[in-house]
Amino acid sequence: MAGSRARGDEGLVPEIGLRLEHRRVRQQPRFAILRCAKLKKPANLAASLQHTFRERETLNADLKRRHENTILHGPDTSEGVLDAWRDRAPEKIRANAVHGLEYFIGASPEAMHAMSRAEQDAYFRDALDWLKERHGAENVLSAVVHRDESTPHMTVMTIPLDGHGKLNARALVGNRQKLSAMQTDFAQEVGLEHGLERGLERSQATHERVQRVYAHIIAPEVAVELPERQRGHFLGLGGESDEDWRQRASEAATDALKGARLALDRQRDRHEAQTAFLEAQLAHERIKRQEVLSGDLEETLGDLREKNRELRAQVSDLEEERDEWRDEARRRERHLLLTIERALDFAEVHDIEPRDMAEYLKHGRDPQEKTHERTREKDLDLDLD
Repeated sequence: MAGSRARGDEGLVPEIGLRLEHRRVRQQPRFAILRCAKLKKPANLAASLQHTFRERETLNADLKRRHENTILHGPDTSEGVLDAWRDRAPEKIRANAVHGLEYFIGASPEAMHAMSRAEQDAYFRDALDWLKERHGAENVLSAVVHRDESTPHMTVMTIPLDGHGKLNARALVGNRQKLSAMQTDFAQEVGLEHGLERGLERSQATHERVQRVYAHIIAPEVAVELPERQRGHFLGLGGESDEDWRQRASEAATDALKGARLALDRQRDRHEAQTAFLEAQLAHERIKRQEVLSGDLEETLGDLREKNRELRAQVSDLEEERDEWRDEARRRERHLLLTIERALDFAEVHDIEPRDMAEYLKHGRDPQEKTHERTREKDLDLDLD
């Protein structure tokens, strides 16, 4: 009994003498991550590619580690990828067509940082092959591995062409259910080969938003079954003492609690890792959204600049035409002044009154000369009759 009391002083539960375990064994989750973003406008496509190739300021990237980024497929500039897109794009494009599908390939931070550089590259290459098989190798335009952010990942740009050569993102990624099935297939075909599993599915969050699920996890109730006490045979011979039974009951309960706690710890770790990943993705998407919005504004600004250039050209043409008219007016004015000066000289030499000369210049002939001309025309008409 003294030994039993001693164990109770060490932390046994009074009813059955259970030892409380304070040590926790935590297993880091290893998730395969696949996300897809639809780019609906050429400006969105250009802005996203500029982010991929770090051709614009990227706030969440370390400039000192930019040289570690790797191009696994496609050109090395955003304009080169856009040229490849133009070569593949159909002549007729719907106004609401999705121009590009951008894939984010990664893993939970703990799993990715636990991989060597060679293991990471192998994972990304297998993921790229999976996308080529799914979309067609000719429709995968670019694949870049980023190592200048907090967790290495790969960004892949594709043009969503269907079997008829039309832009048809719905046929490839469809709705949320089809996208979820695609993520499951990716985890099975690619992730498992690299020790990665599928993340939590949306179906586990029925009637609740993902953020609320991770914020309000309810711990499972674990039923503990205590072992039967061995009563022994006739007169209790071979039976189990109180101390032995308490020891076995304590071990059974401790094992049950330990297993339940490990299960709860693992579930919590999975949710914490998924929450951290979602928060990182949220920050990433916010930055991308700002860049896409910036791309829209740049496109609008470009249109305004083009209109401004057209207006300036029109103004320049009008100013040139105005200058030509001014030059013509000056030339005519000089010619008129010269004509008047010569007419006055002629009038002075031939003793003509300046007023009569002015009238002649105004009408071309004086009244008597006009009457004489009309009379002469009539005489000619009579002769002809």
